[in-house]
Parts: sequence; structure tokens; C-alpha cells
Amino acid sequence: MKKLLLAVLLVSVLALSACGPKDSMKIGFASSTFDNPFFNDIKDGILEVLEDSEYELISLGADNDASVQAAQIEDLIAQGVDLILLNPVDSTTVGTKIIEANEAGIPVITVDRNAETGEVIAHVASDNVAGGKMAATELAAVCPTGAPVLQLTGQAGASAATDRQAGFEEIFGTANIDHTVTASWSRAEGQAVTEAFLATQTGDTVCVFAANDEMALGVVEAIKANTSFDLSKSYIIGFDAIGDALTAVDASEMHATVAQQPVEIGRIAAQIGLDYLAGETVAASVPVELALIKKD
Repeated sequence: MKKLLLAVLLVSVLALSACGPKDSMKIGFASSTFDNPFFNDIKDGILEVLEDSEYELISLGADNDASVQAAQIEDLIAQGVDLILLNPVDSTTVGTKIIEANEAGIPVITVDRNAETGEVIAHVASDNVAGGKMAATELAAVCPTGAPVLQLTGQAGASAATDRQAGFEEIFGTANIDHTVTASWSRAEGQAVTEAFLATQTGDTVCVFAANDEMALGVVEAIKANTSFDLSKSYIIGFDAIGDALTAVDASEMHATVAQQPVEIGRIAAQIGLDYLAGETVAASVPVELALIKKD
């Protein structure tokens, strides 16, 4: 009888232990890249919120490679993280990995860019369509009549790229844009495709909307390197308000940049994650305000 009681007691202790708190509580942040300061700012916002929590942050950058990000999400699932904050490289293909996280019982929050498939508990981002419209309204107001117009889009498949382009073209008009080309969010590619565009144009003025500041800064370098075009007569609008872009606006090298609040995006996403894990009801979509930053 004593042996039976001891056995029952042992089973009870093991069961309580199994149901107790995990040794490590983890939240994963799968970002498209950390080469762009914007996404480091998002991470800073996440860390700020998690600092006083029980959760450890695992941050993984995919260098804008969708296949790398897919493997990283698989790794986070294998580690048994409690929640995934996801900034997709490709909003279309990432859905299969979100579904895998769903099946593993791991909630997902998309950050800055959405996902077309899979279940997410919330999406936190700027209104990128509105930002594209904001840039188009400003460029239309300042671009001289007859000046060539170039639009640099982000990486194909990224919702932010699609939305910013849609907003810009709705206001500016596709017929008024001489050339639209992707520069994959890259400063170096932004410079290269702008150099190729300028080689086909005449005059000394060009107007450009770039869907992020890295590409816009590449445009600045391309115009500086061109002997025909004059940077002081050209109008370049970027998106994100990263430090280098704000410096370029202040120096009159860029006309403007659409300012997001990446740290606030990170803070909001992390707090929603903590609230959800605590059993609270959370909003399915949280927009974060934008502003146009000009020298004046």
C-alpha cells in the first residue's frame, strides 16, 4: 500500500512539473534584413518592451532572401518559441511557414509587411498606400513640367513595395512616370538603375520617388556622378526617414522622405504579443502614423 501511495505521489509530482512554467520563454523576430537601419529600429522597440518581461528575444535577419527566412522560421518553430514577430521578405510565399507555425500552436504577428496566407493574430504597420500618396502629392507639386520621372520600387513580393507603388501611382498617374524599376531596397542597386536611366535622358533635372531611403540615397550618388544632371535642380523623395536620409534632406540633396516610426512599430508589436500571451484580446490591425519630412 505504501509503495502504491509513493508511486501515485511520484506521478503527481512529475505531472505538476510537466505543467509548470518553461525553463526558457522566447519570442522570435524574423526580419527581412538587419542591413537597413529601419529594421534595427524595429528591433530596438521590441527589446524596449521585452526588457522587463520574462521573455528572451531571438532575432534573425534573412538578408532579403525568402528561402533563408523560411529556414529561419522553421528554426524558430523547432526551438518552440512562444510567439513569432515576422517581417516577411516575400508576403506571398511566407504563408506556408506561417501555416506551419499555426499548426505548431505558435501565434504570429506580422510587422511592417503583411502576409497573404496563414493566420496571424495581428498586423502592425504604417499605411504604406497612404505614404505612397503622400510622396506623389509632394512630387507632383514640385517636379518641373517635362522633367523625366523615375520610380524605384522595392523587392517584388513585399507588401510594402506593392502598397507604396499603388499609392504613388494612384495620385501621380502611371502615364506621368517615365520608368518604373525595382532596386530591391538597395542603395547600390538604386545607384546602378538610376545611372542607367539618366544615360537615356536629356536635360539637367530628374524627379524620383524611391520606395525606401536606401534606394533614394543611391539616386543621390548617381546624380552626383553624372556630369549632365544637377542635384540642386532635381527632386528625390524617399521613404523611412533613416538617419542618412534626414542628413541628405537637411543638405538639400533629397527633397523629402516619408517618415515611419519603426521604434514605435516594434514597441506596439511586442506589447500586442505580450498581451496575447497573457490571454488578452488584441486588435487585428494597428496602423502607425506617417509624416512627410522636408527641410522646411
